[in-house]
Amino acid sequence: MTMEIRRFAVEDTDAVVALWADAFPNDPARNDPPQMIARKIARDAELFWVAADGAVVGAVMAGYDGVRGWIYHLAVTPARRGEGIAKALVLHAMGELRALGCPKVNLQVRGGNAGLIAFYEALGWQEDDARSFGLLF
Repeated sequence: MTMEIRRFAVEDTDAVVALWADAFPNDPARNDPPQMIARKIARDAELFWVAADGAVVGAVMAGYDGVRGWIYHLAVTPARRGEGIAKALVLHAMGELRALGCPKVNLQVRGGNAGLIAFYEALGWQEDDARSFGLLF
């Protein structure tokens, strides 16, 4: 079966929850997959995609506020890593953001994730000279 990238569907919820639980085992409570999915669907479901070949094998979310875009929670099932699925998901998200008129896309990678940093650098991403701040509500 051929892999396709398509918009997330509610029927994908369990598969994406399992994927993210595996890919991000130490995520903070605010990133609880079912809650994150519910918030994304309520806000801008059109910027949430899965890679599937009968089963969900990858997922990514994006956001766009009219100034810059963001890519979030890229994950590929461990058995399928190295097949270009992550790259296809990122390029798809970038294309969708570009189609919305987005002039710049940002993402964040935790400092200790050398493999993911190398992945994005290989795709041409560069580290911004900026600091990331956050505030929990």
